[in-house]
Order: sequence, then structure tokens, then C-alpha cells
Amino acid sequence: MTCYFARAQTMKRILALLIGVISCAAFARAGDVTVEAITAAGPNGEETTTFAADAPKVFVTFKTKGVSDGDKIRAVWIADDVGEAAPKGTKIDEKTLKVDGDTEDGMFSLSKPTNGWPVGKYHVEIYVNDELVTKLKFTIKAAAKSKKHSDEEEESGD
Repeated sequence: MTCYFARAQTMKRILALLIGVISCAAFARAGDVTVEAITAAGPNGEETTTFAADAPKVFVTFKTKGVSDGDKIRAVWIADDVGEAAPKGTKIDEKTLKVDGDTEDGMFSLSKPTNGWPVGKYHVEIYVNDELVTKLKFTIKAAAKSKKHSDEEEESGD
């Protein structure tokens, strides 16, 4: 009976040690990964955080450091405050890419809804595997009226 008890205690210690080692490895791995990302109006565009309601797409371009073959990078697009168009915090879409190591030219995009983007505040969360590594905020503003359309309104008295 004493031998069984000693063996059980030893097994518990080994199991606890293994769990500790695995946990430390996971935290070390997560801390080594970085993702630099920007929002832009085009795949090679300059960084911007404001888009017109008629913008065809919103792009997120990113670079990674510390990512391994087979890791998954996921973008989750969220509407934070778009008035009556959707409740706060509504998930719009998500996309996952499987990567083969670090990249200098990763990209996600979200296309304009059929009726245009609802004006308001949004963000996109970037995850490596299941860990949130960065969050980018952006705003959709009302599309600018064309000069011709504005001139016609002034002439008609609108």
C-alpha cells in the first residue's frame, strides 16, 4: 500500500511538472510573436484610419516576426458604433490565413457592403493562432458629395 501511495505521489509531481513546462513554453512562444499592421485604402496604400462610405474595400496589411510554419493569422472585423445599422460590437466577418513562417506582405481586406459602409467606428482584431496580438481602429465617414451634385443643390435651393 505504501509503494502504491508513493508511486501515485510521484506521478502527480511529474504531471504537475509537465503541465508547468508546457504552460511556460506556451507563454514564451506567445511573447515572441509580433505583428505590425496598418489599415489602408489599397493593398499597397499608405496608412489611414478614415475611409469614405463608398470606399470599395478596407485593407489591413501586416508584417510578422516570430511566426512559425503552420501558424494561423486571423482577422476579425467588428462594428463598434454604427448607429442603427447594427448593435455595438457586431462581428462583420473573419478570415484566417495559414502562414509558412514570417511574412513581409500579409494582407486582409473587407469589401464594401452593397448599400455602402454604415458611417461609424470599427476595429479589426489580429490573432496569431488564438492569441490577440494587435487591434486597429478605423472610422467610416459620409462619402463626399461630388462638386457637380453640390452645385446642382445650390442652384435648386436645397
